[in-house]
This record gives sequence, C-alpha cells and structure tokens, in this order.
Amino acid sequence: MGGIELKIETDYRGEVEYTESDVIHFEESMYGFDGLRDFLLIGNLEEELPFHWLQSIEDSNLTFVITDPFLFVEEYDFELDEFTTEQLQLENIADLIVFTTVIIPENVEEVTVNLKSPIIINTKTKKAKQIILKEDYAYKHSIFKKGEN
Repeated sequence: MGGIELKIETDYRGEVEYTESDVIHFEESMYGFDGLRDFLLIGNLEEELPFHWLQSIEDSNLTFVITDPFLFVEEYDFELDEFTTEQLQLENIADLIVFTTVIIPENVEEVTVNLKSPIIINTKTKKAKQIILKEDYAYKHSIFKKGEN
C-alpha cells in the first residue's frame, strides 16, 4: 500500500525507513527554508516525551523539533482562513493536527515553542503549511515558566 521503501539517515534516530505515502508535503516552504517542502513526521522513541521530529527529506541535515502546543497552552486557539483550508484540502477538522517548533537551548529550562507560526497538517492528504497567526501569540513562549511570552 505504501509503495517502495526509502531510507534517510538522521542524527537522532539513525537510518529511518519510509514510503512515499509517509511524506508530508508543504504547500509553501517553511519560513526561512525556501525550496524544502517534503518532510517526515517522526515520533519520539520515548512515549512520555511530547517532542517529535520533522525531518526534511531534501536536506538530511535539517530537522525541526516539534510538539503539540495544546499540551502547554490550554487556551491556544485560532481560526484557519479559507485559503489555507483549501490549500490543505481540509474537509474534516478531525484530519487536522497542529504542531509548533521547539527551541531547545543549552539550559533546558529555557525551552520555548513558537505559538505565532504553527505547522498545520492534514493527516488525510499529507499536505502541510506553516502559518502566521493574526492572534496575539509569542514566537518564543516558555513552556516551563507560566505566564511568560
């Protein structure tokens, strides 16, 4: 069903096998990474950790640490515009997952997530897009210090 087995070498998981049906395609490049549109969503080996990886297929050195923003900000809420909904071919909200990029500095207590520019993925079509929200959210929201942006 998935097609031919492909492989990519990663720094954090070693060799990862995937098929074309596993590839998430960004309709527009992520901000600052022009031309890179195909990624793999790779889950964490340790289930209790809420972080995952978004691995570029076109550049094996490019990996984003991502997480579910709703785990850290209960009131996180926004609306998708009609253009984005159409681009992702989103017909059912149940097919939508939202991630935010994570910045992990040397001092782990200073980990932040980018709430202003979430990554939206249609799990059914495997189409994705990073958007900039109109809502007032921080680009660097601390996940360990309550109330800071």
